[in-house]
Amino acid sequence: MKHYFVMGRGEAFTSFVQTLCCDSLPAFWERNPGAFSLTVGSGDKTIQRFLPISFDECYRDQESLLLYHSVYIFPDEWAEGRDFVTLFRQLGSCRIFVMTQEHRNAMLYKALGANHVIVSQPGYKGYGWLAEQMSG
Repeated sequence: MKHYFVMGRGEAFTSFVQTLCCDSLPAFWERNPGAFSLTVGSGDKTIQRFLPISFDECYRDQESLLLYHSVYIFPDEWAEGRDFVTLFRQLGSCRIFVMTQEHRNAMLYKALGANHVIVSQPGYKGYGWLAEQMSG
């Protein structure tokens, strides 16, 4: 069984969530975007949940984050991305992927401990590959 955690804010993260939800968004989305959790099991034992989570909750409830194998972070700003890469690196339990539209921050995320940094152009909406990779 594999556990994935995707968190973020902004245009790129919203595009990813729309890809998963067939071009719609969960009902809570306008009020409190935050995270997507996916557990891929054998056969039909796949569970996906959208969590209206605040970013502060991740810091307070770090123990619940230990079960994830991979975390995908869509930061909307440098400080937020820096803090989450640092948090997940300290937990040491998962591979860290950062999806950013800021090319200048890519090497900084790598230096902080991100395993992979993927840079896309502003307005990019092609995150179907990530949804396929996670569910495959």
